[in-house]
Amino acid sequence: MRWLVNHGYALMVLTAVAWSGNTIIGRGLNDVLPPLGLAFWRWFAVLPLFLILAWPHLRQDMPLILRHWKILFVLSALSVSLYNSIIYIALTSTTAINAFLINTSRPIIIVMLSFAIFSERITLRQIAGLLVGLLGTAVIITRGDLAVLRTLSFNIGDIWVLVATIAWAFYTVLLPKKPKIHATSFMAATVTMGIPLLLPFYLWETITVKPMPLIFESIWGVAYLALIATGIAYLSYNRTVELLGANKAGLTSYLLPIFGTILAIIVLGEEPRYFHGVGFALILAGIFVATRRKT
Repeated sequence: MRWLVNHGYALMVLTAVAWSGNTIIGRGLNDVLPPLGLAFWRWFAVLPLFLILAWPHLRQDMPLILRHWKILFVLSALSVSLYNSIIYIALTSTTAINAFLINTSRPIIIVMLSFAIFSERITLRQIAGLLVGLLGTAVIITRGDLAVLRTLSFNIGDIWVLVATIAWAFYTVLLPKKPKIHATSFMAATVTMGIPLLLPFYLWETITVKPMPLIFESIWGVAYLALIATGIAYLSYNRTVELLGANKAGLTSYLLPIFGTILAIIVLGEEPRYFHGVGFALILAGIFVATRRKT
């Protein structure tokens, strides 16, 4: 564990593995579970875990939490309240393929925001790596046939995915400005702030649209999202940003199609094809080029 928490690229891979099922679950259960209910219970279920893990550190970190509550509130609103809620809403009217495709714009948006907000320098190597990684993702999503892009139709759900992607890009860029507190204290604080922001919208959905049903699908769906896609993934991603910086951490988005495809092959029995290998190679090459230091 000590080795893992100090190696950003290993954490990047762990984050992608943990997040790879998020879009699939959100899309697969959209006809059973309401989107805001899924988002609310995901965070509500994981809050006790973060509080237990953070308890030994909260006494020491509380003064910094109270002093820097404004940036913590902004980060909470962007990640806990906005990003996942909007993604689940989007997946009620768009496909998982479109969501993956639009989400791969996240690294480019992060680089642009880093430059616009903090004047962070962008190198030609980073730009080249981003473009190569984007090409690799396109190969996987289009199954090696770029003509498929002409058949993709975009709707209001795709616009919501883009809004969520921009929100997450802002979260990533602003994350280094968080106070120097323990990782679990940070998650406990942001989740505690974010749940009350979600609550009014969840209650509105429950009363006017559809309540969250207590069925097998809701239990295992919330359990996966809380423990894996939230507990493991967020701690890993936040540490990745801390170790590698926002621009490099944003490349995690390019790994999601890789692990999503691998899971589809293992779990769903889908057949591996040549374009999977081509896409994987291009994505890994793009990450290598974008993160390689000048010698």
